[in-house]
Formats: sequence, structure tokens, C-alpha cells
Amino acid sequence: MQLSLMRETILSEKSEFVNDDEKSAVHFTPHIGAFVLETLTLGMYGEPRHTLREYVQNSFDSIRAAQRTRYLHGRGEVSITLQPNQISILDNGLGVSAAQAWKTLTSVGASKKDRQRDAGFRGIGRLAGMAYCDELVFRTTFPDEAVVTTVIFDCKMLLESMDPDEGGDLELSSLLGHAIKTTRHEAPKMTNEHFFEVIMRGLENAPDFLTDAEKVKSYLAQTVPVDFQPDWPLKKRIESEYRAYFGESLETIDLFVIADDHRHQIYKPYGDRYRHAKGEMRLRSVELLPGEENRYWGWVGRLSESAAVTDWETRGLRVRVRNIQVDGTEIFESLFTEVKPSYSRFSSYYIGEIHIDPGQVVPNARRDGFEEKPEWLEIKSSLRETVCQPLAHDAYEASRQGQVDVNKLISDIDKLSERSGRLARSSRATYDQAVDLITAAKRLRRRAASSLKTVADLDETAVAEGEPQGQQFSALQEAVQSVESVETKAKMLIGRFLQEEERIEGLRARIRREVLAELLDVVNAFVEPGVYQKIRRKLLG
Repeated sequence: MQLSLMRETILSEKSEFVNDDEKSAVHFTPHIGAFVLETLTLGMYGEPRHTLREYVQNSFDSIRAAQRTRYLHGRGEVSITLQPNQISILDNGLGVSAAQAWKTLTSVGASKKDRQRDAGFRGIGRLAGMAYCDELVFRTTFPDEAVVTTVIFDCKMLLESMDPDEGGDLELSSLLGHAIKTTRHEAPKMTNEHFFEVIMRGLENAPDFLTDAEKVKSYLAQTVPVDFQPDWPLKKRIESEYRAYFGESLETIDLFVIADDHRHQIYKPYGDRYRHAKGEMRLRSVELLPGEENRYWGWVGRLSESAAVTDWETRGLRVRVRNIQVDGTEIFESLFTEVKPSYSRFSSYYIGEIHIDPGQVVPNARRDGFEEKPEWLEIKSSLRETVCQPLAHDAYEASRQGQVDVNKLISDIDKLSERSGRLARSSRATYDQAVDLITAAKRLRRRAASSLKTVADLDETAVAEGEPQGQQFSALQEAVQSVESVETKAKMLIGRFLQEEERIEGLRARIRREVLAELLDVVNAFVEPGVYQKIRRKLLG
């Protein structure tokens, strides 16, 4: 009912046609329909947690503005509070003045931010939460003002207007005018404070990715401009080298996620150990990558094994601008593929970050890549040749070495299989030899099982390199079966020895009884009956 009444009001606000001296020229205001909102919300931020990234990015810009204007002398801080039906994002940034709040917060696709200086600049990020809540609230105050300004978007109304059966004929600007309200109230105690808060209310239809604390923390640790773990040994080196290259410090904020009365600070997820398909590997070294003409700088972690990292928080090389991640690992996976189609997986064999000079590139609206300008195309070419190609070569050579190791493993298994056959046929085999055989078989079986995944990758590389005859997965599978056969033979040998030992023990017991019986017959002839019984009990137990 409310939407129908609103439609009648909005449609009555259409601009009039103006004839110019009855000539054919007609001047009118173009109609921008409500469906544009769908593109700027649901279409722009399909991954729910991108919403939080956009708001943290805006907080980051506001914090940096407060620091530049000397209203904030300490660390920038952002707190994200997750409640059953509400999410709040609060920062200690500069905020927005009461005089500018309405125009700033209700403008769509317009922003006073400087692209060369700020992380966000298109003026659409504030709409990100609209797709997931019933009401979007902005609260702010400004230095030296004793006023808190609140701007409220009725997202439920706006989302209904996007319905294909409802919204095509509604004028966007008029629709927003009906769906947005603002209030101000005096707050004398807050004269010296400044903050900005985004509140998403009514989350009944919000997906789990946006409301689950652990999933939110994992996402933020990867994407937003937070610090490395304080106790990570490489933290100071990376920060120092970044500062030496770019001439300024790596900018960070303190970010906290508050849920279930617990306050958890978010750090980047890098450490000294990383998971792969069969276990863990350690960070062996870090290589620094100064780009050409100060266009980019990065660090790459080399691991103790040539294997793909399976932890999605850290695997692969990440691109960052102003210390905010752009896309996930897809940019570098694509660049590795450009080196050679079969090399895309090699990106996940490393960890690391590439920081690009923000003056050189323009992130696209979805922040999953960059506008295809000449500067970005040149940087991509440089990254492909100076980063991806050498790293792919190293990973490929490690794979070739892995092939040599697999050949040796298969050879060792073949030798063990021959040894087990000789032992099974030998009449001089011993119990200790059988035990040694089963121990060696178990050790080789474990090695073979852990190599199967690696061999699958090596086979893929061999095919891509035009060497299908180099595939080894099937041969290693057969070797695993051979090891299992060796274990079975060894167990049978041990069983045979045990049976023989039982038979020998029985023979020994019978001989002992016979010898004792003869001995007692002799003793009985020379001692008294009482003494004889004592001796008999002692010997026979």
C-alpha cells in the first residue's frame, strides 16, 4: 500500500515538455528508474562481505582525513559489532559536518574524495549494505560540533521498488527522496569527538557469510588495511622495506570484531607455517620484489615444500592498493596462466602481497580488478615477466625434481618387493628379518601415499609440456599396491614364525617333563618318602 501511494506521488512529479517556439526541439529531464539501484547494490556487491569491506574502506579514508587535519593524533580504530539482527561499523574518523551530511550521504555516484589520495572515490560504497538489511542508518558528528546527524535509508521500500512488477516506472531521485529521512540532535558532551557509524538493521534475509563472526573475521583479515601479527618475525622487515621503497609507512588501522561479548582484533593471517594437502610446511624465506619505476613493490614467501597452500586465507599472491586487497588471488592466477596455461596452479605454491602505487592504477567499481588503462597494462606485463615467470620456473623445476624423487620411490618399492619374495622362499629366513621387512613396507607406503597428490600435479605439467609419456600416477598407484602386498607377505612370515615358536615350545615342555620324570625315579631310590615329595614339588612346581 505504501509503495502504491508513493508511486502515485512520484509519477505526478514528472517534468513537463517545453516547446521552443513550436519548433520540433523538446527539452525534458531524463528518466532514471529504480532498477539502477539493483545494479549499484545487488549487482555490485554480490559477495555479502564486500559490504563490510566498503564500509571499512570509507572508515579508512575518514581516519586518514582526521589524521591529515590533526584532529586524530593516535591510531585509527574501527569496530564492527555483530548482533542477532544488526551490524554496526563505527570509526573514529573525521565524520561529516551537519551542514554537509544530507548532501554527502544521499548523493549517488558523486563524491568529493580525491582518487589520488583516497581508497574510495565513486560515491556508491555507502549503498553496499542496502541489499541485505531493512534499514540503513548513518550516524555522525564532526570536530567542534555539538550535533549528531542521523540519515536513515528505508531499504525495505527501496528493495520493493526494484521488483520487476513494481519499480521500472519510478524515478530514482524521487524514490530516494521518499525513502530517506534525516534527524539532528544536540550532544554538547560530544563537542570534542568525531565519529562515523553505519548501522544495518533488520537482517532476517542476510546470508550467513555476513552475520557469522568467524567468516567475517576471516574475510576482513585478508582484505582490509590491518597490521601483521605483532609477534610475526618478518613484520618489521616488510614494513621497513615498504617504507624505504615508497617513502611512506604502510598505512594500517586497528580493526575489532565484537560478537557474543568478545572483542577480537583482526590481523593479517600470515605466519610461519602453512597447510598443504598432506600436512604442514614452513615459511623458508621471503623475497622482496621492487618493481620498475616505483610502480609496485611486493614480498613473496617461499615455502619448505613445493606444494599448493590449502589455507584460503593465505594461499597465492594478493594485489593491494593502499593496503586494501583488490580481488582475491584471481589476478595472479590469470597472470601465471599467461606465462603458460598449465601454470595457473603455481600461484598457490607461494604466499605474498604486491602493493601497487595508487597513482598508477584505478580499481574498477567492483574492486575485483583495475580499469584497463595503459599504466595497468604495463604493470601487468611487468608482473608477468619479473614475478610470475621466475616463480613458475622455480615451481616447475621443483616439480621435475619431484619426478626424480618419485622414480627413486618406485625403485625402492620394487627392490623391497623383490626382497620380500626372496625372504618368503628362503628356508633360512628369521623372525627379525620379517619384522624389518614390515617396518620398511610401512615407511614406503606412507611415502607413496603422500606422493600421489604431487604426482597428479606433475602429470598435469607433463601433459601440458607435451610429454604425456612422463606421467607417473598409474605407476605409483601400482607401486602402492606392491607395498601392500609386501606387508601381507611379511605378516604371513611373522605368523609362520610364531606358529613354529609355539610348536618348539611344546616340544621343549615335553622333553623337560620326561627328563624330570627320569630324574625323580633315580632320586626316589636314595631318599626317604617325605624328602622325595619335597623334591618332587620343587621340581614340578
